[in-house]
Amino acid sequence: LRFIACEFGDGVFDGLPLDGGALFLAGANRGEVFHPGERVRLGVRSSEAEVTVRVFDALTAPSPLVARRHEIVIHTEPNLLNVTETIWVSNPSTYCYVGGAEGKRPVTLRLHIPPHFEKVTFHKEFYGRRFAMIDGALMTTIPWPPGERELKFTYILPIEKQHQVWERPLDLPCGAVRLSVVGSDSKGITCNLPSGQATDSSELVFEHQGTFLPAGHTIRVAFGRLPVPFSAYGRWIALGILATLIVVVAVAMLVKRPMAKREGKSTVQSDQRMPHRRGGSKRRSLPVGSE
Repeated sequence: LRFIACEFGDGVFDGLPLDGGALFLAGANRGEVFHPGERVRLGVRSSEAEVTVRVFDALTAPSPLVARRHEIVIHTEPNLLNVTETIWVSNPSTYCYVGGAEGKRPVTLRLHIPPHFEKVTFHKEFYGRRFAMIDGALMTTIPWPPGERELKFTYILPIEKQHQVWERPLDLPCGAVRLSVVGSDSKGITCNLPSGQATDSSELVFEHQGTFLPAGHTIRVAFGRLPVPFSAYGRWIALGILATLIVVVAVAMLVKRPMAKREGKSTVQSDQRMPHRRGGSKRRSLPVGSE
């Protein structure tokens, strides 16, 4: 397999299998970043392929990333909130953003989802392997070349009380946000985004379009009638039962103590009223008649 690298010359890959069972990925490294090209399959009858690999200079700061669009769908279920987010991450510059300015960890993107989430699942395995919890936040060191990528993920939040607030700071400057709530009573839901047009009668939509919202702008949804599971009240019920038992035992002890005192006093008085002889009893001899 022969390759040509523009003004840098050309070269040859020897010993590659041409039985058609292998898939090849052409790419190039620049600034410790691998820039992949297209995947090609070579065989005896198709031993040649033309692949263009584009490489970019690295950029550490400032971040050029923006979110062209951010969609959020919240499904309310009996015990939890099931949230799916889709972010179209765009790098409009001509550089590959790698992060790590001023000797810091090369973090390129942080997802500011609610910290008490139970599980997060990325819809593409590529992102699932490259996001991790670091210092209590979900972040990645993925390099972002020019262009746009779709980042989609789902996470679960437990329902702890009937009146609950969901808050989500934006990760990037965002040009359009659409938030929909599915499966809950719309009368008890408020949001700090303007109302939007729903495509289904079962959803309530809020959205923003036009000017870019800054990174860190918090989207807030207040739920007024969430289906709270019985387990959420379990600890309060247990505390109530414990408090009741303590009160019952305390009252029983207070009632029993005066009764014991009255019984003791009555016994002493009864003993004093009983007749008794002092000094024992004496027999008196009657005289026998005399002659």
